[in-house]
Amino acid sequence: MRLRSLYVSNYGCIDEQGYEVEIDDIVILIGANNVGKSTILDAYEAFASVGAALPLESFRGENPGNTVRIAGTFTDLSQEDVETLGKKWKYTHARFGDCVRVMWQWKTPDAKGEKFSWDPSKGDWVPGGMGGWDTLIASRVPLPLRVRPTDDAATTEAQVAEILVSAAKAAIKADQGKTAGVIAELEKLTADLAKGVEAQIQETVVKISQRLAQVFPGHSVYFSPQIGKFDAEKVLGAGSHIRIEDPSHSRIPLSQQGAGLRRTFLWAALGALADVGRIKQGRSQVPADRQRILLLEEPESFLHPPMVRAAREALYGLATIPEWQVMATTHSPVFIDVAKPHTTIVRIGQGASTRTRVFSTDRASFSEDERENLVSVRACNPEVNEFFFAEHAWLVEGETEAVALSLLRLKDADAANLNVVIVNCLGKANIPLFMRILNQFGTPYTVIHDSDAPRCKRKDKWQTNPMWTVNQTIRETLEARSGDLPKCMLVVSVPDFEWTYYGFRLGSDKPYTAISTIQAPSFATDSSLERLRTLVPSILNGTHPFKYSSADQLRKLVAEYVKTESPSPPEEWNLDG
Repeated sequence: MRLRSLYVSNYGCIDEQGYEVEIDDIVILIGANNVGKSTILDAYEAFASVGAALPLESFRGENPGNTVRIAGTFTDLSQEDVETLGKKWKYTHARFGDCVRVMWQWKTPDAKGEKFSWDPSKGDWVPGGMGGWDTLIASRVPLPLRVRPTDDAATTEAQVAEILVSAAKAAIKADQGKTAGVIAELEKLTADLAKGVEAQIQETVVKISQRLAQVFPGHSVYFSPQIGKFDAEKVLGAGSHIRIEDPSHSRIPLSQQGAGLRRTFLWAALGALADVGRIKQGRSQVPADRQRILLLEEPESFLHPPMVRAAREALYGLATIPEWQVMATTHSPVFIDVAKPHTTIVRIGQGASTRTRVFSTDRASFSEDERENLVSVRACNPEVNEFFFAEHAWLVEGETEAVALSLLRLKDADAANLNVVIVNCLGKANIPLFMRILNQFGTPYTVIHDSDAPRCKRKDKWQTNPMWTVNQTIRETLEARSGDLPKCMLVVSVPDFEWTYYGFRLGSDKPYTAISTIQAPSFATDSSLERLRTLVPSILNGTHPFKYSSADQLRKLVAEYVKTESPSPPEEWNLDG
């Protein structure tokens, strides 16, 4: 049985309408400040507590009249799960398939929540319900391991050090005779204990070092056990500390490291400790094979840009391990990787007019070629994922269109401050891929693409131009967009962007020419550039003369160009071929 989604209502800043968040291998929560991203992480911890009491601060507006509801949908039901819960609770969800649903509801602060089960025969929540549920949920909900931006380095070091020495402490306590020998032969036993501690903790220290080095190459972790007051149980606790060795082999205390390294150390240490079974839930040791989820707020905080990419790869890699899932909040488009499978992006908004947007790489069903294309686009344009944060996207073929539109937008008072992102798709063939992503995510967009010629010559034979075929793919991708989503627009440049807006071929240094033409003093008065000057306003108000929605409209625009310009050779522009 697997937790597949979490619904949260009236919790913290989340209103009664609530949010539903799909739980994937990795979940990235995005959105403006103070819309509830961190609150979702808090709500997950509340759900995993199996109805533990909530303080007044957890109720929306600190009003006990706002009943808190957190519901989970579970899939992948085994026969044992069904028998434990009862067959009547299983039903078929439109998206998730066979599943069961449970909800905790809190009406009173500082009191345990009430359990509800979804009864498919009634189509409603009923109190209580599934038998054996509390025990089952405690073992099936991934254990939350939380890393907050406000986590204190000294407290973190003390907690990790305590976990690292706990096994050695237990061994000493169990052997009172050896403890007496320590007191009698301090120097000899100090060396003996140091060697024993090294054997106890080396595996964990190595794991922490490996994960830290993914983001901070050349750094490793050293744990220095110190002998304090000679007490049987405190002998390893007093004075023990953690140091980080840098590439110059200097060992610096964790408390003196930068904020970025300290935060990375924390989630690396939590992960490594969980892997070797040294994390506790209450007083109980958590088994190493227990499913867990790392709840991480703004992993890009305090990190140098190249290290943000390293942290992204490290955390996405962690999510591929069977026992691990990751849920992170971020404000960085660099941290998003839509080429990775089992990844869900959730954009959270606030207010009745703002809908939660969700993108799942699994539902997108990318082919391997498409995944490779996405990797290439992101490598060339790390900021490409900004469209997840924008209210509207303009999809263009290449750099010339991107730089021209960026400059033109700055010159337009109505467009300069709009939350619009211009996406350089690095080629016309990639445009349908980004359209599919935005169709699923729900963001409106405008596609600005070249018509290209209908025919091309290959080995002395005329054939259909592959780029002309992409025109059809673009139209079909837009037609596949759900009718309840905001409308989008297609704008074609016949035959291409340069000719349509500049009236001539820009040559080998196209981006520079595109920029210098717009920045020239004559730009404001040159009549041949009128179409370029009005490009942005015509897109914004939907009046662009080359706007189209059907194959016939596109053919008509191309036919008018052929009739007016008589391009050569004529075979290249044969629309009936």
